Amino acid sequence: MNTHILPLSQDLFDLDLTLSCGQIFGWKKTGDMWSGVHKGSIVSLIQNDEGIVYSGISESALFRFLGLHDDMKKIHSSIEEHISAYRNGPDNFFSTQYELSKRLRILRQDPWECLVSFICSANSNVRTIGKRINLILDRHGTSCGKGKCKFPDPCVLASCSEQELRDCLAGYRAPYLIKTAKYISTHPDFLPSIAEMSYLDAKRALMVLSGVGPKVADCVLLFAFERLEAVPIDIRIRSIIEHQYAPIIKFQKTGRYSYDDLSLFCQEYFGPYAGYAQQFLFATRDF
Repeated sequence: MNTHILPLSQDLFDLDLTLSCGQIFGWKKTGDMWSGVHKGSIVSLIQNDEGIVYSGISESALFRFLGLHDDMKKIHSSIEEHISAYRNGPDNFFSTQYELSKRLRILRQDPWECLVSFICSANSNVRTIGKRINLILDRHGTSCGKGKCKFPDPCVLASCSEQELRDCLAGYRAPYLIKTAKYISTHPDFLPSIAEMSYLDAKRALMVLSGVGPKVADCVLLFAFERLEAVPIDIRIRSIIEHQYAPIIKFQKTGRYSYDDLSLFCQEYFGPYAGYAQQFLFATRDF
């Protein structure tokens, strides 16, 4: 195994937090080692006092996958500046949550794998999603050795029966997965085209797919397409915003805020790195 020595500008990094905070599924930790499949290869990662010990991946690919190229000082400063401008002062609640989770990074995932994972995530907790994804990998993925399988291609999932995916705990999501897999397998340029679109156009395009609503679309844009302004709004984030920020939301309304209302507030309040701010808040939850 090789070791990547984290430079001083990147020394605030937590591999455990980054891989366990609900961004990615299918990775397992045994002892000190995380293992998963990235771009068809088995990858093993250990964080120690020297840095990241790794195998199955190049240093440049590791750096990108773990988001280690992100300028965290710039990101944090931008978030704090937008908070201060919006509310004319500091946000002590956010500062507290940030201190607990500031060592995480937003991963850069394969778009197809990320799309399937978050279709599978609907109305589930992290542990259940992980079981679901691992069953899909084990039963429909392609073996790459050592008991690991790479993610099934769209054409493979497209050929599955609903019962086969229900046997992987997909439940009502099974037909969504099959329909989306059929679309992607017959439109191979669809996901690459998303990278060329504006945030809103990309979100609208993704939501045409079966099983993809605004939250799944935002997750895919944030975790696979590096759209750091995307803010997935789940129950946890909705609760935080409604309890901590409702009095300062500038577009006050009677009744419940919509998903788009809360997403827009976060983008205005936290700025262009609102997706990172969301992760700092989300990662402090107990799973």
